Amino acid sequence: MRLLTGFVLPVLASFIFVGCGGGEKAAKDVVELVAPEAVGEVALADAGLDIAAPEPVVLLAEGKSTHTIVLQPGASPSEQWAAEELRSHFEACTGVSLTVVESAEVLEGPMIVLGLGPVAELVGVSPDPDSLGEQGFYTKTVPPHVVIAGTAEAGTLYGVHRFLEEHLGVRWYAPGVTKTPAVSDVTVPPLDELKTPAFQWRDTSYRRPGAEEDFLSRQAENAGDGGADHQYGIQHDHDGRAHSYFWYVSPDEFFDEHPEYFSEIGGVRIREDTQLCLTNPDVLEIVTERMLQRMADKPHSRQHNFSQKDRYNYCQCESCSAMNAELETFGGTQFWFVNELAKRTVEVYPDKLIGTLAYMYTEEPPKDMVMHPNAAIWLCHMFPSCDSHPIESCPLNADYKRRAEAWSGITDHLYIWHYIVDFMHYYNPFPNFRAMAADMRFYRDIGVKGIYLQGMGHAGGGGEFSLLRPYYGMKLLWDPDIDPEAVRRDFLEGFYGAAADPIEQYMEMLLDKVTDDNVHMHLYTNPAQGYLPDEVVNAGETLFDEAEAAVAGDEVLLDRVQVARMPLVYARLFPRSGYEILGQTLAWQGELAGPGEVSWFLDMLDSHGFQTIREVAGQPETLALLYSIFAGDLPVKVLDNGELKLEVVPSLAGRTLRIIHKKSGECVTAYNVMQNLFFPFAGGLEDRVGGPFEFYGWVEPSAVLAQSELSITTVSTTINGYQLQRTVTLHESEPKFDVETVLTNLHDDPATVNLRNHLELNLGELTETRVKFVSLAGEEVDKDISAIIANMREGEHFYAEDAPDGSWTFSGTKGLQVTQSFDNAEVDHTWAYAYPDYLGEVELEVWAPRTELQPGESISLHQTLSVVSGD
Repeated sequence: MRLLTGFVLPVLASFIFVGCGGGEKAAKDVVELVAPEAVGEVALADAGLDIAAPEPVVLLAEGKSTHTIVLQPGASPSEQWAAEELRSHFEACTGVSLTVVESAEVLEGPMIVLGLGPVAELVGVSPDPDSLGEQGFYTKTVPPHVVIAGTAEAGTLYGVHRFLEEHLGVRWYAPGVTKTPAVSDVTVPPLDELKTPAFQWRDTSYRRPGAEEDFLSRQAENAGDGGADHQYGIQHDHDGRAHSYFWYVSPDEFFDEHPEYFSEIGGVRIREDTQLCLTNPDVLEIVTERMLQRMADKPHSRQHNFSQKDRYNYCQCESCSAMNAELETFGGTQFWFVNELAKRTVEVYPDKLIGTLAYMYTEEPPKDMVMHPNAAIWLCHMFPSCDSHPIESCPLNADYKRRAEAWSGITDHLYIWHYIVDFMHYYNPFPNFRAMAADMRFYRDIGVKGIYLQGMGHAGGGGEFSLLRPYYGMKLLWDPDIDPEAVRRDFLEGFYGAAADPIEQYMEMLLDKVTDDNVHMHLYTNPAQGYLPDEVVNAGETLFDEAEAAVAGDEVLLDRVQVARMPLVYARLFPRSGYEILGQTLAWQGELAGPGEVSWFLDMLDSHGFQTIREVAGQPETLALLYSIFAGDLPVKVLDNGELKLEVVPSLAGRTLRIIHKKSGECVTAYNVMQNLFFPFAGGLEDRVGGPFEFYGWVEPSAVLAQSELSITTVSTTINGYQLQRTVTLHESEPKFDVETVLTNLHDDPATVNLRNHLELNLGELTETRVKFVSLAGEEVDKDISAIIANMREGEHFYAEDAPDGSWTFSGTKGLQVTQSFDNAEVDHTWAYAYPDYLGEVELEVWAPRTELQPGESISLHQTLSVVSGD
């Protein structure tokens, strides 16, 4: 779920118990351990615990142990599984198989006591259950015994897993990759600690083939529908997390008879790309009835989602607009509605929550509103929030930080949807590890209840460090105060063996680069963002050469290193240093990968079953298409009438990349903006096919059908099956030109299309750029674009009577005015946005009405652009 709409290593045939039998051995046969820092530690007296000084316990001496694992009477399924986890992993490390018994009495010999109950109490361990919450555990050494007294729901199992990690050195790095160090002596240091997880709910969406529930439970992930009787412990089931309006009131069911249930845009109720009219009382009644039914049908679900579709077009009727204005957020109606819904459902299901998104237009908290105690808010760390620097300190995160803190003050249940990969380029190096650690501490400190670390969830897996990142993320969600560098180092050593050092140096180099050069990354970062110049990439290649050499004799480790290298090769497939336009040539700057490296990367994808390179249109074959564009310099077709110079680049979707005013020498279009989401498919004038966040038409290369001194016609076939033909014609002696776009349906069936023109302007200082037009209602508009900038991703839509009457004009500090004229009969609405504002460009779109085309049928869109000196 994101606006705009890595890969897992091959699963080994069986678990690898490192250090057992003939495998790798730990550096020492004797594990000497120190007491780990407690997570969620509380004052012992406050927890009702025995505060006598703890003492160490010898579990294993010279390869022998006399301990028995003791379960309390009536042990839960997860506690029984905890006993088996302890027994099997202890045996894998030591060769000793401990006996598991259930008892209500203290045994004669030494015990490892699991769970709360009479045996734990008889040896002096009886923590206050309230101190443990749902998932906590208390660990104490009571020589010769060790007690892990956790909640029956999940705490005892979590306690055993943490005990195995901290005191036997067990690691579950990845599905099928388990480290169980061979040891002959184990002494547990004095322990007297209470631990609870930092966040009640913890989840990530990384696709890790072979990641069965036993593996996920060891990572302490707890998304699922398991109850207190579940083998892996109680889980948190959510009936949806996002975009659920139409589960309750859909256009297919209601629009024909009740269009008033849906968004009013420009005075018209819309069926396509719509939302709900949340101030309509009938909608509340229908949703309440159906929500109660879902709650009845899903008894395990703790939370039921009700939130907007993944687009704009929120209702702008008089009632909805008034409420949003009063609450000072476009999400005002949604939050009011959720409160009303919670008031009704709590009467029947007092323990169930209504979850809703704070996402896109609903991110801003409502003014002077407190959310119902049974409402949960899911705040999304959206673009352009920065992923390379902490939320607390980065200026690009300032608005997000303000919103997060405000939400934490008005809801009892704040959840975070935090993106941890680059969704435009799953294989792009993405050094966000330091920021992740700091951000989890921030969330813990403001009282966040649960976190979804959204990663690469496509079938087949894939992406950059796609095993390390979820492992690391889940450690942070359990304990944000853990040493993050130690976690990463431990994983690198355990997973890459002798290659750990150069891979760690590579990671630190990238982390230092984004920190030292203040490079801001976000969830749609392209390889030209600024932290992958040739010198950094070349240094990375050298380090990976060292890493491969270090494990050259081990096929498994060598393959892991080569998979880790894939993102570095991927980055080299893309222009990262911009371009120059020299006469009739667009020349890429910097070094790019060669054909052999492209083939190697594609072979690696295929051999490992990695199926996707980005969230949308991510088929690996698209890399070959992209490389055909980047492999050499591109021809530029020039039109020049003495007043304007137009530079058209057919290979970049036929866009008119630069529009140059000859007398001033100024270019009015944005171009070579390397931080643009879609660089180098950005800048100038082009056309787009599809909804607001679809990119068909602006990437596919075009062919030149015809060209003269003042005109050029290009044609392309879009990925979604249309022919897009564009003719650009300069006037003979005026600073203006005409553009005709023709879209043809190439499908065998009728298809409904959105066609719109897209223009990216740079007229000078963005905050001083102005827009001027007369609306269809006859109102004169003449203003700067501060409101367009302030509206973030949405910018400003001009619908119906508010739309420009045939033209609009933009001007700026370059001293030039650009007027875009069009036929009102061909235009549904216009849209302007400038987001993120640090790109320094305003983007304009002129939309044709949504149209159904028969096979072979076409739709046209015409416009004229002029560029003149302004006052």
